[in-house]
Amino acid sequence: MGIETILLLIAVFLAVGAVALYLIIIAATLNKVSFTVGTVLIGVRAIASQCEPIGSVVRDILGNVTAIEDAMAAAIGASPNRALRSPGRAGTGRDISQLALGSGPGPSGVRSY
Repeated sequence: MGIETILLLIAVFLAVGAVALYLIIIAATLNKVSFTVGTVLIGVRAIASQCEPIGSVVRDILGNVTAIEDAMAAAIGASPNRALRSPGRAGTGRDISQLALGSGPGPSGVRSY
C-alpha cells in the first residue's frame, strides 16, 4: 500500500465522519422540533376543548337580547318586527337604535332622529 492509498482512505474516513456528524446534528434538531410540535398540538387541543361550550352560551345571549328587544318594543308601544330578522345571522335583525333613537314618537311624544 502506497502513501497515496493511505491518504485517500484517511480522506474518505474524514468525509464519512463529517457526513455522519451532520446527520447526527440534523437528527437531534428534528427531535427537538418534533417535541415542540407535539407540545403545540396538545395546547391547541386544550384550547379547542375549552371553547366547546361557546355555542350554547351564544344561544343563551341571543335569547336574552331578543327578550330585551321585545321588552323595549313593548315599553314604547311598538310590536317587534320578526320579519326583518335574517335567519342565517346571529344578530337580532333589527337595530336596537331604531327603538332607542326611534323612527316613531319617543317618550315625550316627539320624534327623534
